[in-house]
Amino acid sequence: MPLPYDLYIFAFIIVAFASFIQSLAGIGLALVAAPILVIIDARFLPGPILTLGCCLSLLMSLRHRKSIQLGRTAIALYGRIPGSLLGIVLLSLIPQSLISLGFALLIILSVAISYHHIKVAPTNENLLIAGFFSGLMGTTTSIGGPPIALVYQNSREEIVRAQLGFYFLIGTSLSIIMLLISGNYSLKQIELTLPLIPATLVGFKLSEIFCNSMNSAQIKLYIAFISISSCLVIIYREILSF
Repeated sequence: MPLPYDLYIFAFIIVAFASFIQSLAGIGLALVAAPILVIIDARFLPGPILTLGCCLSLLMSLRHRKSIQLGRTAIALYGRIPGSLLGIVLLSLIPQSLISLGFALLIILSVAISYHHIKVAPTNENLLIAGFFSGLMGTTTSIGGPPIALVYQNSREEIVRAQLGFYFLIGTSLSIIMLLISGNYSLKQIELTLPLIPATLVGFKLSEIFCNSMNSAQIKLYIAFISISSCLVIIYREILSF
């Protein structure tokens, strides 16, 4: 085992809880799990966390498959591909701390704008831009949910879960492939990830109890809270690294 059993049990509980949150709100796994998993072992970032998110996104896509809008997802993915590629390049050119801080501040500004009488709608242009920044952030920090989630924050809860689940399924798969090709996802990281994959199923199944009790207003609030919290986590993490 790459980790002691007690640490794996703790990590399993964290991933299950994070999966429970994301299954309800559409995002949240990376925010809740990443900061703790990285403390346990720095190798959890970014490939293993992306892999766990990919597994959970598959489950979410299957649950909400009737509400998936393929056209809108495709547009966001068109933006994510160049964003992910740029992320790979930036990782080799610019300190990750500067990239992370810049994205975090941008997302906080976006959340503030969305609550200042400006309704962000899932238009083709917004989806393309959000997909680009989601790919960029996801590849460099493993937290790529906020940009695309903000575009869907005013949609019905079923649409939010379906679109985010399917988008992250394809998007995280692309990021994982790029990390593997570029040599940024090692065999030891894969071994670190495999025992935690069942935790995503546990959290996903637990969410069924509460899935129908959340309305769109609550979803929007959760998305805003999780987005800002994720950015604060990034800022705190990078400040400590200086």
